[in-house]
Amino acid sequence: MDNLPLFLGWRIWKMRNKLLFENKRDHIVSVINSACLDQKMWMEAISTHNSKEDQAIQSSRPKSIQDVLLADTTDYCLVDASWISPTEMCGIGWSLFSKEGTLRIQGSSAVSPTNSPLIAETTTLLSAIQQLIRLSYKKVHLIGDCEILMKLAKNAVFKSR
Repeated sequence: MDNLPLFLGWRIWKMRNKLLFENKRDHIVSVINSACLDQKMWMEAISTHNSKEDQAIQSSRPKSIQDVLLADTTDYCLVDASWISPTEMCGIGWSLFSKEGTLRIQGSSAVSPTNSPLIAETTTLLSAIQQLIRLSYKKVHLIGDCEILMKLAKNAVFKSR
C-alpha cells in the first residue's frame, strides 16, 4: 500500500501551520524527507503489530470443537441466520452434533423479514432451543457467529443454573 501521499499531505499541513503560527519556514526537501521517514516508521510499526497480532490470534484460536466445549457437554448445536434486508425473507438453520461430531438432527426454515441481522440470529437461536427442549436434549453447547447473542445466551444459562 503506497501511502506516501498521505504522509506528504500531513507534513505539508504541518509546514503550513508552522509558517502561520510560528512564522517559521521548513525547506521542502526537509518536508519530503520527514514524510518518507514517517511512512517508513508507519510500515515498520504495522508489520510488527500485525505479526504479534497474528501470533496472538493463532495461539488463542481453538484447535478443535473439543477445545470450545464445556466438560459436561454432551452435544453442541450450531446456529446461523441469513439476513439480506428488512424487506426480504430470512433463512435460519441449526444443526445438533454429538460431542464426537456426529450429526444428530438439523432444522432450517425461511422466516418473515426482520429488521436486523441480530433479530434473525435471535429467531434462529430461539427455534433451535425450542426444538432441543421439545426433543429433551440437555447439556447442549450453543455455537453461533453472532458474538453478542452468544454472550447473552451464555450468561443466561449460567445465571439460571
